[in-house]
Amino acid sequence: MRQHLIALFFISLFSFLCFGQKPEDKVRKHIIKMNLAPIAVGEIMPSYEYIFNDKIAIEGGIGFVTENYLRQFIQESITGQTRQLKYGPSFVISSRYYPFRRAEVIYCKAELKLRRYKELYQQLNNQGDFESIKEYEQRIMPRFGMGYHLFLDQHFFLDLAANIGLVFIQEYQFGYNDALKNTRFHFGIDFKFAYAF
Repeated sequence: MRQHLIALFFISLFSFLCFGQKPEDKVRKHIIKMNLAPIAVGEIMPSYEYIFNDKIAIEGGIGFVTENYLRQFIQESITGQTRQLKYGPSFVISSRYYPFRRAEVIYCKAELKLRRYKELYQQLNNQGDFESIKEYEQRIMPRFGMGYHLFLDQHFFLDLAANIGLVFIQEYQFGYNDALKNTRFHFGIDFKFAYAF
């Protein structure tokens, strides 16, 4: 009986050592992300992060914007039936610094983001035909932020961040000779679903 218990102990120990160990993580160099928070302002943008070493990474993204739904909810719209929404471009470039662990826990970032909302205004000309005039609102946002990675497993995680900076706005509207320019304080959040490999 004692021999059976000793054999069972060694089999259990061997099984634990073989199968119970967490496999060593491969060094992650690539992260694909989708930011869900800016959908409220009409932005759909996937992004890609490349990790250079234990501390430094760079992220870039290309997407598009539709209508700024949050602004339409807050402000009363006086847009007429003659304006049609067009898709506009959206870009981001960001540098990241990880003070503790490679692509994990807390990070600091500096980034530059561009959004361009586009509309097409149509009116009748002197000949009785419709003519189209493009209008757009361009937003350039230099900002800084801090974030946190909340891992769900070895590959999937949530990238949560808060950003602070400025937004430089240029609006080209029908009836104005020059662009309307404005600068505002900017605060934003990121809620990214990410996959690291």
